[in-house]
Amino acid sequence: MRQTLLSQIVLCVTLTAPSITVAEAVPEPSAAWVTDIRAPQYFAVFVADAEVSAAWYRKVFGLRELDRSQAPDGTWQIINLTGPALLVEIIRDNRQPAESRGRGFAKVGFSVVDVEVAAAAIGRAAESTPRVIDIPQHGLRIVQLRDPDDNIIQLSSPLKSR
Repeated sequence: MRQTLLSQIVLCVTLTAPSITVAEAVPEPSAAWVTDIRAPQYFAVFVADAEVSAAWYRKVFGLRELDRSQAPDGTWQIINLTGPALLVEIIRDNRQPAESRGRGFAKVGFSVVDVEVAAAAIGRAAESTPRVIDIPQHGLRIVQLRDPDDNIIQLSSPLKSR
């Protein structure tokens, strides 16, 4: 009886709630902070075994190793993989106890036409311009921002010759 009454209340609320049109729910493109997202796409992922995970990502996505780095004491390791449309950063980090260490995605990234333009637009909207970082060994300029849950969003564009 209680479940039926609850279902009827939910149904009533659903039927009488005002409808929302797509135009009301989605902001106009001119209101977007970042536009012109392009390939290659990027993400970083925390893993338990960098070598095993890198082999899996190479096989599944047809990626090749771009570079790697690790702490002298072996507490962390990063393997960067690349392909025509995807960059993957494999991260093994044992500096924290296993129970407090996350596994999964660390950040997500998108390629944009010009990171400087994106950083300026973010600065105007957020009242704080993120720092643009050059990574010559990857041929990229990047900027990072965080969402409300502190997830990292990384934007990149090709490093221009000077």
